[in-house]
Amino acid sequence: MKPISNMAFYCCGVRMQDAARESPVCGDVYAKLFIDEYGRRICDKFKEETISSASIIVRHRIIDDIVRHMLLSRPNLGIVTIGAGFDSRPYRLAGGTWFELDEPQVMAYKNERLPISECANPLHRVSIDFCIDSLEEKLSHIVHRGPIILILEGVFIYLNENEIRKSLKIFHNCFPKHQLVCDLVSRKMVESYGKKLHEIVEEMGASFKAVDKPESIFLISGYHVKKTISILEVSVDLGINKIPKFIWRFFFNGEIKDNSVYVLEKHDPIE
Repeated sequence: MKPISNMAFYCCGVRMQDAARESPVCGDVYAKLFIDEYGRRICDKFKEETISSASIIVRHRIIDDIVRHMLLSRPNLGIVTIGAGFDSRPYRLAGGTWFELDEPQVMAYKNERLPISECANPLHRVSIDFCIDSLEEKLSHIVHRGPIILILEGVFIYLNENEIRKSLKIFHNCFPKHQLVCDLVSRKMVESYGKKLHEIVEEMGASFKAVDKPESIFLISGYHVKKTISILEVSVDLGINKIPKFIWRFFFNGEIKDNSVYVLEKHDPIE
């Protein structure tokens, strides 16, 4: 069995550290369940990447808030998280029927430390080897009578344009009407501010494949943008980034939306 992605440990470790603070941004109290000694060693490799770590925790908070708001009006929502990693939203958010997809080794590790039986919401975990198994086949077995949203957090940065297009076609085939919640990072942002981070990621055997204008791929594929939330601006709102917004907008206006969370819609709206 393949090892668990090191980035899964890193993102979870960031949430664990946040939860231990006096005023946490996300308050993911479950994150600590997944960080063993190996996970701590992985997190140590990123200890100098404070900006990246802040971005990860703010991104997670934004998606938390989006889904939480959706569940208020549609508690029968079906939430499909692809590349779920050590996400604990089904345990922290009220409502919805949850479907998590990730590699078999991730699901086994997760089941051992946070069993489905302890979740108050209906939760289904689906193992998938992304290199071998058919994503479309796995998704086609998901049956839900209510509206569907797909969550892909920290995923698209690892896919090239053709891989993104292929994924979007699969989503449409399986869920003709759905909303997609994801983060999109431009190539410019990676090259300007993420060089050191990318070096660490490459040392671990992965690679960023950010494209120039990722939003355009979704528009061409028939999505329309319902909402765009700048991770940078929210980090200022939360007091994580101390640089005032007007300075960012004046000097770095192009970068404000180059790392954002999107809510995209395919065909008929959910609400």
